[in-house]
Amino acid sequence: MYFANPNSGERFYLRLLLTVVKGPSSFESLYSVDGIEHKTYREACIARGLLEDDNEWDKCLAEAVIMKTGHQVRRLFCLILTECNPSRPEILWEKNALKICDDLPYQLKTKFGIQDPSDSDVCDYGLFLMNDYLLESGKTLSDFPNMPLPCKTWNEVVTNRLITEHQNFVYQGLYEKAQEKVARFNTEQLNAYTVITNSVRNDSGQVFFLSGQAGTGKTFVYNTVADTLRSEGHIVIMVASSGIASLLLTGGRTAHSTFKIPFEVLDDSVCSVTKQTIHAELFKRAKLIIWDEVPMQHRFCVEVVDRTLRDIREIKEPFGGVTVVLGGDFKQTLPVITKGTRQEIVRACLTKSYLWNGVRLLTLVKNIRLNSNDTENVKFADYLIEIGTNPKEDVELPSEIKRCKSTMDLLFKVYPNLNVEEVATETYLQERSILSARNDDVATLNELAINHFPGELHEYLAADKAIEDDQPIENRGNSISNENMQALDPPSLPPFKLQLKVGCPIMLLRNLQPRDGLCNGTRLMVVQFATRVIEAKILNGSHAGNYVFIPRITLQPSVSETPFQMARRQFPVRLAFAMTINKSQGQSVKYVGIDLRNHVFSHGQLYVALSRCTSSNRISVLLGNEDDDKTTNVVYPEVLL
Repeated sequence: MYFANPNSGERFYLRLLLTVVKGPSSFESLYSVDGIEHKTYREACIARGLLEDDNEWDKCLAEAVIMKTGHQVRRLFCLILTECNPSRPEILWEKNALKICDDLPYQLKTKFGIQDPSDSDVCDYGLFLMNDYLLESGKTLSDFPNMPLPCKTWNEVVTNRLITEHQNFVYQGLYEKAQEKVARFNTEQLNAYTVITNSVRNDSGQVFFLSGQAGTGKTFVYNTVADTLRSEGHIVIMVASSGIASLLLTGGRTAHSTFKIPFEVLDDSVCSVTKQTIHAELFKRAKLIIWDEVPMQHRFCVEVVDRTLRDIREIKEPFGGVTVVLGGDFKQTLPVITKGTRQEIVRACLTKSYLWNGVRLLTLVKNIRLNSNDTENVKFADYLIEIGTNPKEDVELPSEIKRCKSTMDLLFKVYPNLNVEEVATETYLQERSILSARNDDVATLNELAINHFPGELHEYLAADKAIEDDQPIENRGNSISNENMQALDPPSLPPFKLQLKVGCPIMLLRNLQPRDGLCNGTRLMVVQFATRVIEAKILNGSHAGNYVFIPRITLQPSVSETPFQMARRQFPVRLAFAMTINKSQGQSVKYVGIDLRNHVFSHGQLYVALSRCTSSNRISVLLGNEDDDKTTNVVYPEVLL
């Protein structure tokens, strides 16, 4: 097919349609999309989602209003503002304001005693609520040019919303609740709790590392320490290296969003926080920082926070004299270094940081998840420790683990009766997952699963564009065809062709609204969809059961993922019947399948895969043809504690 430059008008749009429409009967038939005749090929491309168009957000909101009203749609509007960059947000608001605020007249009557609220009151209160939502992501309505601002003061002015938010974690009876948890501690947990709280109360500024494998109760200790100290009036900042892990912490956020860690962090970077900001004031008043899942984070990220806190607090001690609890399990996966050697990965670990010599190690050993009366479970726990610590390359899998003969066998062992309607309930999907070390195998398993999943298949096409800012204007669009972009499937992007069915599991690929549970790695179940919005129900974490809207957003892969710079506008999700082992870290399921046809290739992957489930008889594996009972394991003993 002849090449056409994007500047060649209808010829380019015709060519773009020919790359995706199967078996068109005539050129005229390409004008038709979902039974609607369009006047130009460009309009047909927009209707198919192949081009970026600002009217998309108007359509997205119109479709969402039909599905739900009020709170969810206002959250969606804020998501469009922060993630979709509409060119005229004020027009979008004017056209949709009364629709997305149709639940507010009742609130104005009951909360404020306004018996007959005017449209302007309703819209003003809606703007106030949305401004509150935006504050959660560090923005306000004033950050979006020409967006109207609320005129009335609907509550008292807060001087520092971050400090107020932390103060709001305290409630009547919190101390008593914390002490009830303390009474349930084993000896190891009580020791960790005591030394951490003493360091805070005595302003000792110690740095700890709480080490323990899955099931030893690290999160239980974190949350109990936080509850106790917050009930005494102290500010405790709770973060994790991944969005999924942050959802398990009371008031938890990702480390990157809390400390404003640069995306590309170097050995001399500092956080994007100045001394005059509300973030700096929060850091000055903080008495304790808890940071979970640190082993998977590059040490530069921890060091950049250390440098920033020393500067903001004007104290030369580590982290500016704040007591810090770092935590995790070095048997799990380590920092991801693109095409990195073993030496480069090890050098990126926290144990190689200048901070490590000053860290006090606290260890949790007893697995409180396991039934100690169950001999098989205790035996499996010991086996997991061996997998996580023994550098032996060839390992034999326990006989209790089910063996599968094919991908189909693996799929239906983990998802029995998947092809039967109404079997895949919310609980059914929450309890199951298939893991693989490689993205290609995950994609193959998900394709197999969606083909057997009952229901009508919906296909969403992405709008791809090359980013050629470094090229002269006259040369842009001359070297990269749409087919080349469509064929790329980097793991950080959704696929060009996204195929979904109502009721299928999906995984979010970006941190959209972490406080609502929408984090990178969140699993959801599709409830319904339109052309420009998906409604889904959250499956995991503290927000499980909540309904959310997901719009299309524009995403860019990292420079190392694609041969040229590009952007893709698509729903930021992938199918989640199967996921990579690295993505599964921090999640637990009742039934797990592991595709080991291609062996694990990095430290901790086999350990993470096997430890997602607490019982070996609920694990199914698919091995290579010649690997009867053995598989490959990778352990770097030099990083273990």
